[in-house]
Amino acid sequence: MKGVIGYVAGALLFALLGAALLTASRLERGIAESQQNLVTQKYDDSLATFDNAERYYGYASRLPWIGSGPLNDVRARRATAQYWQRQYGTIVPEGTEPVATVDEDNIAMQMVVANAVFRVGQTGSKDKQTTLDALDTSINAYLTVLKNTPRHENAAYNYEYLVRLRQEVEKGRRKPGESDGDDGPEGRGGGPTP
Repeated sequence: MKGVIGYVAGALLFALLGAALLTASRLERGIAESQQNLVTQKYDDSLATFDNAERYYGYASRLPWIGSGPLNDVRARRATAQYWQRQYGTIVPEGTEPVATVDEDNIAMQMVVANAVFRVGQTGSKDKQTTLDALDTSINAYLTVLKNTPRHENAAYNYEYLVRLRQEVEKGRRKPGESDGDDGPEGRGGGPTP
């Protein structure tokens, strides 16, 4: 009798393990399809999958051997999809320092939030003072990313670019509200050089 109970308990344990692995594989497949949808600019399909994945990874993040890495990755991917849809308001948290509210170990999410802060400031800047204020906010956002990851090349490049852009606006070499290209997700459309 004891042998039968042992076999049944082992079978139940393996069934639970199989169900957990099946759920994890379906979740990973969904994330891979969502990443493919992002590349092909089908953003709405991706957001639903990322919301579902965030729920499951929220449960899994409580396990010490998994941690918050996968959850942070899904959150950053969802924010990236929203960024490419120009939904900057949903990405940027309320407050004076929006990047500081993001977890320090989620650098990808911090970078997306810093980029969204810049885009929000770009759309709201019409005169010299609002442009300078928006640039200061964006500079502080990238500075926060650099404080958490000093060797982040994209944050350093954007930080230096915005500091130089601020100097140009302040000296009057660039008109307030003028941007380097917000016509599309890849920048200003153009053609071959003459």
